[in-house]
Amino acid sequence: MTTTNAPTDLEIYSKAMISGNFQACVAIEQRHDLYGYPPEVVSVGLKAIAEGQDMDLAITNYLHGAPDDNQD
Repeated sequence: MTTTNAPTDLEIYSKAMISGNFQACVAIEQRHDLYGYPPEVVSVGLKAIAEGQDMDLAITNYLHGAPDDNQD
């Protein structure tokens, strides 16, 4: 039995943004209470969600210039 991982909302959002599918972007933003934030901040929040981290904390740290603990 083969399992595949479903794409994360970050992956879907990125592809939708590139292709100009703004309805999909807005739907994802609204689902995660990120509607109204610039796409860069939305991506930070979606990345945190995909990694099982606190979205609000990740956004706050990003906006206040805190280092990303996950940088390689």
